[in-house]
Amino acid sequence: MTIPGIHRIIAVHGAPRSGTSWLGQLFNSSEHVAYRYQPMFSHAFKNRLDTSSSASEVSRFFSDLLCTEDDFVLQRGNSSLAGYELTFQKEAITHLVYKEVRYHDLIARILDLEPTFAAIGLIRNPCAVIYSWTNAPREYDRTWKLDEEWRHAPRKNGNHPENWYGFERWKELALLFHRLQERYPDRFHIIRYEDLVANPERIVHLLFKLHNLPLTAHTQEFLQQTQSHDDGAAYGVFRNVSTSKEEWRGQLDNDIVATIHDDLKGGPLSRYLLPTSPQ
Repeated sequence: MTIPGIHRIIAVHGAPRSGTSWLGQLFNSSEHVAYRYQPMFSHAFKNRLDTSSSASEVSRFFSDLLCTEDDFVLQRGNSSLAGYELTFQKEAITHLVYKEVRYHDLIARILDLEPTFAAIGLIRNPCAVIYSWTNAPREYDRTWKLDEEWRHAPRKNGNHPENWYGFERWKELALLFHRLQERYPDRFHIIRYEDLVANPERIVHLLFKLHNLPLTAHTQEFLQQTQSHDDGAAYGVFRNVSTSKEEWRGQLDNDIVATIHDDLKGGPLSRYLLPTSPQ
């Protein structure tokens, strides 16, 4: 597929409440990026792709995504979940970037069909993910009982396989990301949220370099701004992540934390319980 001027299509995927909005907006801050928000979940693009989609269907999807004027996908006006719009100076668009917290089963299909497509899997400590989920008003009903929801999220996931809430789906997704990284080592990369928080400048520089995207002063300035204050918005990107990243400690039920640690101990996903990646 060839979209005139577009050198790379990048998807940022992760479980809900894993920091995908922050990373997505860091890409959006680049003058050379056209950024789109959860298109596969939007009314404008929902059901456009599935695991049997053809190369031509994938091509049309991305061509239409680049040109869309859908308010939800562009997160503007009343459709902005953060309650405010982020606008950045744009020139010479070379990269199309979107973020999704659903429809992760489509990543492999698109990687197989679209050679300019690459994806980032963002993985956050599952304890932090569950705690953040319970504090997201659009995602978690406070009348629910956490001890009935944290593992399988039956009320939130329902019978919708595209939903990835709860610990068991977190595990399933993390293992999927590991398989994708092994199968597509040049085009699928896992980033730990905690590493992004601990050293955002290094991780952003790494990702931009990996995808041949120049890191300009616009992105560096925006990165500093996102860490300078907390906007209080559940779906916002301005917060002091250095102090909030471990806020689940002492807040999430100790029995849930202990069960998660026992479940992952000694396995390939135990690394995500650590504050930063092991050296």
